[in-house]
Amino acid sequence: MMRRMAMIAAALLLTGCGKIGDLVAQTRTVAAPREQVFAKMFDDRSTFTGLPLVTNGGSTRLYELVVQKGDPAWPAVAPKNRPDAYKVKLAVTMDIPRETHILYSEDDGALSTGLKFTFEELAPDRTRVAFTIDELSGHASDGMAVNAAKMHAIAREALNRLDDFEKVDEPA
Repeated sequence: MMRRMAMIAAALLLTGCGKIGDLVAQTRTVAAPREQVFAKMFDDRSTFTGLPLVTNGGSTRLYELVVQKGDPAWPAVAPKNRPDAYKVKLAVTMDIPRETHILYSEDDGALSTGLKFTFEELAPDRTRVAFTIDELSGHASDGMAVNAAKMHAIAREALNRLDDFEKVDEPA
């Protein structure tokens, strides 16, 4: 079990150096009910399967994985850009079918970033999906950059699932 969690953490956590820039905030409107769009983007077969479920309040869920220095999984997730780091956390909060927020944090917020998807019901058969990237922040973020390749892959995969729905052009 611990080995599987370590592999998931290694695959999901951000390590190394780089720039967040190739994926931009965007909004798309599709011809489908909000619940259907949310399920298509973040269903039970999603990337988060296998992450520990901390709370499940029906439509509110929190998945969270915390790896601390000294844990067997630490070498796989230790931030290369902060060798003195002592804890890495990945959290996924879901308010179904309204929002999904993926958060990455080092040392209780010394460095953090994330991805956010919001689902707005415009009509029973029309949903606006807004995607934003949280700015890199924290008291240890000065001069730091994070390689967000895996988080961007998660975002791209979710956004690509919107292509299964008919796109709706909104009036200007």
